Amino acid sequence: MNEHLFALLVHGHSERLDSLKRTLEELSIDTSSVETCREARELILRRRPAVILAESALPDGSWSNLLNIAETAHVTLSLIVVGAFPNSQSYLSAMDHGAFDFVAPPFEHESLGFVVRSAELDACKRRAIATFAAAA
Repeated sequence: MNEHLFALLVHGHSERLDSLKRTLEELSIDTSSVETCREARELILRRRPAVILAESALPDGSWSNLLNIAETAHVTLSLIVVGAFPNSQSYLSAMDHGAFDFVAPPFEHESLGFVVRSAELDACKRRAIATFAAAA
């Protein structure tokens, strides 16, 4: 696991995501924010984040497009879907389609920190397994 965690936020401009960003910064998690899948693709290729937090709908796609971008670029990461409110159907849909987790406001320090750090650990383990498999 990285000593300093970096998370990519992909979202339109909203108060909900501003709150998420503030909470992550308070947890000493470095962030970069972009608004579109196209912008996210550039950062995924350049920075290879272990964790992405993305709104369900984006101006040029959805969070599932980000998983496709990562897969095509051979970047192992964990994606957390950010909803407007807790919703069990959205949670199940996200999990069924490859997301690591689904979160919604209010963003509590302890639980959000646990989810994001668990997502990072998951991505790092999968990266290590892929590296080991490629070397074998």
